[in-house]
Amino acid sequence: MPIHKLANGPITLNPVTAIESAEGNFGPQMVFKGNADDIVFISEMSGAKGLARLNLTPETAIGKALTLEQIKKDGKTFTNIHLAGNAPAGAAQAAPVARAATPPMDVAALGAIYNQCVDQAMATLGVKCEALGLPIDASAIQAAAATLFIKATR
Repeated sequence: MPIHKLANGPITLNPVTAIESAEGNFGPQMVFKGNADDIVFISEMSGAKGLARLNLTPETAIGKALTLEQIKKDGKTFTNIHLAGNAPAGAAQAAPVARAATPPMDVAALGAIYNQCVDQAMATLGVKCEALGLPIDASAIQAAAATLFIKATR
């Protein structure tokens, strides 16, 4: 069974056949297994956060096509999990849909949207991590809220 290192590039598990817990060299790990006997180890916290952003649990992710990757930003390394597209690797992607220009929002409107994003992050990520017994801190909630805010204001 080949163990895939995310530092070598992203991997798509299509489908995910199992997600297990293990104790690794760097603490608690989630072990993602795929059809081709591919194995990916990621930290339990990163795995739980990534699945929660997709409204998945280790149980509901089985059978889904997931892409796992490492992203480096501002000198930090992050693990991303997202649903894999239906297009085969290397296939042309659809052109982005053009959006009409929208007037800029004032600070009060942006604040209201951000408050909604924080509430949603607490209701999803916070509740799911608590149910799984995973620790969560303010920076995790802020990151989830920021992700929602960015999507909401684009």
